[in-house]
Amino acid sequence: MAEEHKEQHGGGEHAEGESHGGGSHGGGHGGGHGGGGGHGEEGAPEWLISFADNVALLMGFFVILLAMNMGPKGGGTAEGEGSGGANSAQQDQMLDFIISIREGFNNPINPNSNKKEEQAAAKRLRERNGGLTKSDGPTGKHSQQQAVRPSDYDRVTALIVFDQKSAVLSSSARVTIAEVTQKQKDQRFIIEVRGHAAPFESMRDPGKAYQLSYDRAMVVARTLVETGMGWPSIRVVACGDSDRVVDRTFDQDADKNNQRVEIVVTNYPVPEDPYSKGAE
Repeated sequence: MAEEHKEQHGGGEHAEGESHGGGSHGGGHGGGHGGGGGHGEEGAPEWLISFADNVALLMGFFVILLAMNMGPKGGGTAEGEGSGGANSAQQDQMLDFIISIREGFNNPINPNSNKKEEQAAAKRLRERNGGLTKSDGPTGKHSQQQAVRPSDYDRVTALIVFDQKSAVLSSSARVTIAEVTQKQKDQRFIIEVRGHAAPFESMRDPGKAYQLSYDRAMVVARTLVETGMGWPSIRVVACGDSDRVVDRTFDQDADKNNQRVEIVVTNYPVPEDPYSKGAE
């Protein structure tokens, strides 16, 4: 009986041990599997992090663009007039930043752009470039001057250079004049043809200087008409040697820059022909 009781007691212990062991084993498996699940959630995939970084960068970029576009559009109050210089400098910096961004994306702004949204940046780009023209010519003593006096003309569209004491056009000058005619013949503003002479050509004789400058201006005006421009659109001006780009020089080669004719687009509209309408 005692042995039977001992055997039963031992079996109970064994069963209990097995039960405990099984519980431990099950717990071990459960914990192991649970831990495995936790290990899978330690971090996001690398592609997701890279995508989030790119989204954050793009959002920051658009926030900067929005902030630049929220500045004053013009006008201003009396309170802000005192800081006009600072506002202008900030606006120039913003425009420089926009120009740099466009250049960085290989989409530069055209200085002669006609797009409404690019006018401010295009104007800033022309200011940075010094307003230089595409064609080479005498720059004069004040080529880098930025503040210019108000004038009645819009721009110098061509420069024709002559040999000393000559009013004969070269072949390249005729090509240039023909190109001007093709671009300007249909516009509604007066084209002013300004003839000039150099001091070395006139030798202190104002009459000779005016005659030579007039002859040069007339030969250019006639060529404009021959290539398709109408006389009503042309105004001929003889300046003599009074309007020099190279002043008071003793170098005859440098003085050649004054031997020229300027073709200028003015701000004056072409007047109507009073004889084109019938008598009322």
